[in-house]
Amino acid sequence: MGRWWVVLVACLVVGPAAAGRARELQRFEFTPFYGYHFGGGLEDSETGEEFDIGDSACYGGLLDIRLTETKQLELYFSRQETELESEHGLFAGETLFDLDIDYVHVGGTYVLHDDWWQPFVVGTLGATHIDPDASGSDSLTRFSIGIGGGVRLFPTEHFGIYVAGRGLFTFIGSDVYFRSADGETTLKINSDGLWQAELQAGVIFAF
Repeated sequence: MGRWWVVLVACLVVGPAAAGRARELQRFEFTPFYGYHFGGGLEDSETGEEFDIGDSACYGGLLDIRLTETKQLELYFSRQETELESEHGLFAGETLFDLDIDYVHVGGTYVLHDDWWQPFVVGTLGATHIDPDASGSDSLTRFSIGIGGGVRLFPTEHFGIYVAGRGLFTFIGSDVYFRSADGETTLKINSDGLWQAELQAGVIFAF
């Protein structure tokens, strides 16, 4: 955490000085990030019991391709390694199985203020891949959408800091069966969708 504060302070000190100079816009921006995923739950359609997706760290990357001074095409990938937990009923407090959730999206970024600091909004769509580590359970891929915003700080033309948040919604739809790791519990999921939120921080390499 201390290193992040040092880098952020450096951006705030160097950035205003750089703002006085003409800054050449780079066509590509690659941003590896680390973050935190929270929220989300599933319900057993037969028993009504609710199961929570555990809050946990996530990681991924962004590739933004400049189209105009304020618009970019964005490719987005994020992975969360988490668990499905029961909060109520017979299995309250029990972790049923591990769960990997991947988001692969494409969309657009709109920069609200194009300077050394850049507040922005972003919207994406694509697929969510849910992979349970449980006996007799298949992975699940569904359509999803995302929306968010944040700020990018550029102390130089080729290096920056990225801080953002996103909301992600996955359309679940038809019946999906998950079985617990010990094989004793089967969940029949029939849900309209899955909401999750993600906080991100990363470094930007512009070229």
